[in-house]
Amino acid sequence: MDEILDEAGHSEPEGGVPIFSDALGRTLYAISKLAAVLGGLILVGLSAMLCVTIFSRKVFLWQVAGDYELVQMFGALAGSLLFPWCAIVGGNVVVDLLTAGLPRWLNRTLDRFGYILLGGMTLLLAWRTGILAIESRESYSISAMLSWPLWVWQALMVPGLALTGIISLYMALAPRALAEREAASEEGPHA
Repeated sequence: MDEILDEAGHSEPEGGVPIFSDALGRTLYAISKLAAVLGGLILVGLSAMLCVTIFSRKVFLWQVAGDYELVQMFGALAGSLLFPWCAIVGGNVVVDLLTAGLPRWLNRTLDRFGYILLGGMTLLLAWRTGILAIESRESYSISAMLSWPLWVWQALMVPGLALTGIISLYMALAPRALAEREAASEEGPHA
């Protein structure tokens, strides 16, 4: 992707995609996009598995063994991989009914405060999920139907949660991060 630089040397967005002016922002953006693609592929696979199990249950009186557990495990993993993308492009749920008429600087301040809260919460979740994975491994916890070790799925969620926390803190603390994301959202849909 070619970057268009303004007079100050800062990058401008193209087609709704935020182009961050610093290396950390660009790196976090690339990693979150890769994680989102992986999370999306997991959801596509889950959808295909559910179609197979529903069809075969009705037609052949057979279903994929442990389909509920598969949805729970892979769904949680996919969700944790999609969170970073939502954080970096501002795709998380925002209720701006009360803040729509406020000045831009105040909205950015509220956004930064929200990102600090989100960052703290997701880093706390990453830490606690990591501890849960360790304890599940030590206690040999397994799923009821498939007898798969639970710690694997819990541990796989930690990187996505940690990345969301890091991105949230970056968005809150980096001086131009919110402005660059806002400029991109005014250009069009996210790519």
